[in-house]
Amino acid sequence: MSPTDFPTFGTEHMVYMGVCLAIWLALPFIGKNYLSPSQRIGVALFLAVFTIFQEVLFDAFQIYIDDFFLKDDLSLHMCGIGLFLTAFALWKKSQAAFELAFFWGLAGAFQSIITPDPARWPYGDISIFWNFLSHGIIILNVIWLIWVDGMRCRKGSLLNTFLITNGVVFVISVVNKILGDGANYWFICAKPGGDNPFLIGEWPYYLITFELVGFALMGLIYLPMWYSVHRQEKGGFTLSKTA
Repeated sequence: MSPTDFPTFGTEHMVYMGVCLAIWLALPFIGKNYLSPSQRIGVALFLAVFTIFQEVLFDAFQIYIDDFFLKDDLSLHMCGIGLFLTAFALWKKSQAAFELAFFWGLAGAFQSIITPDPARWPYGDISIFWNFLSHGIIILNVIWLIWVDGMRCRKGSLLNTFLITNGVVFVISVVNKILGDGANYWFICAKPGGDNPFLIGEWPYYLITFELVGFALMGLIYLPMWYSVHRQEKGGFTLSKTA
């Protein structure tokens, strides 16, 4: 599939984004206002299991058609790791997992929803559906954790995430090297496709702007969270969880 087959902000793209937005708002709203505490726990566990299940199911599909390759299809991209982090945070209410999922999920998955890369969709409609399912559920899980479970980022979480992210980038670069030519997890070795205005220049120059813009986006995402936590602390209480 080429970008001309699935134009950014074309009709099909807008329909997918509209469905995602409706689910992101409706399910947490119902969970917060109409479910009992035990029912909320049940939904959270269902989301955690479904998050892992849909990822494993897609991998099984690729293995079945003999199109699964270690260089391309491991869950090692930011969103792939973020997917498992959201599931763990839903299950254990882990503060550390929540914070990484908050920044990586909202910054990474949201970009994949807004500016998808059709060049990475080899199976046509199946790839399109799974792209929006896998990235959309990351955002849904994060919204549930914030809205329904009341989780909040701690002070210093932005800097911690930035440092951890750079550490993970180093590890992933080693993994790419081990896997050999063609491995491009976290898009360290080659520029991804899609109409992303933040990818300026070619390798390695786009990595600099990518990191700067990534930190700026995480900072922008953090502002409402910082304001919420700051206001709660002024009121004499906080919603922070322990890991």
